[in-house]
Amino acid sequence: MQRLTVVALVVALAAVSAAALAAGPKKTLGDQFWTTPDLASYPVASIAMLPPATYDDNADARKQVELAVGQALRGSGHRWASAMLVRDLLMKTGGDSLLHAIHEKLLKDPRLDSLDAPRVARIVRTRALLTVRVDQLERRELEIGQSGRPSTSVQLRAALVDSTGRLLWTVYSSETLEGSAQDANANVIGVKASGLNNTAVGGTTSAPSYAEVLTKVCQRWTESFPRRAAQDSSRAAPDSSRAGK
Repeated sequence: MQRLTVVALVVALAAVSAAALAAGPKKTLGDQFWTTPDLASYPVASIAMLPPATYDDNADARKQVELAVGQALRGSGHRWASAMLVRDLLMKTGGDSLLHAIHEKLLKDPRLDSLDAPRVARIVRTRALLTVRVDQLERRELEIGQSGRPSTSVQLRAALVDSTGRLLWTVYSSETLEGSAQDANANVIGVKASGLNNTAVGGTTSAPSYAEVLTKVCQRWTESFPRRAAQDSSRAAPDSSRAGK
């Protein structure tokens, strides 16, 4: 009788594990937005996006973040100077040393202050500057024989300042997306030979791409990011009630 109870318990635990693996992909997310209360007092017509700062100086990470942020915020109504254009303008003015100095400052504080903002704004010829720092960009893949879900994690910080360095908007975003469940007991289809290494093929799942997670994060920014105020056409409109008088 005791043996039957143990067997039943093992079967129940296996069923619970299978159900957990079959559950849909999970995700965790969080955003912390801040906007200056008197934003309307600082009209901004143009914004330059600076090259994103990364702790590991990963060029591919910078490009993916540039693309995701640019696509998400381009509908804000502002005239935008892309990170690529800004990089070229800064290089022509101060070379690698200027780019490196700005990068190092953003690693300490993900915004430009009142000392740097005026100079950079003059170089890129915009009224505001958007800076982004990549705090985390990581994919966790599972090995053959592991059970669970692969995942991709992203943490970004961004800040918008005007040409004097006044802080207008900030955001901190964190998100982890999980891929499909992987079962360690899944059958291996075959073996892939590569040099001295033999890798099992089949039975594995992949973590979500960086582009997928970055797109989700940056699309949420559009709801909070300051939009360019529409011009008040009533000031220039003629008073029709006086026409003909």
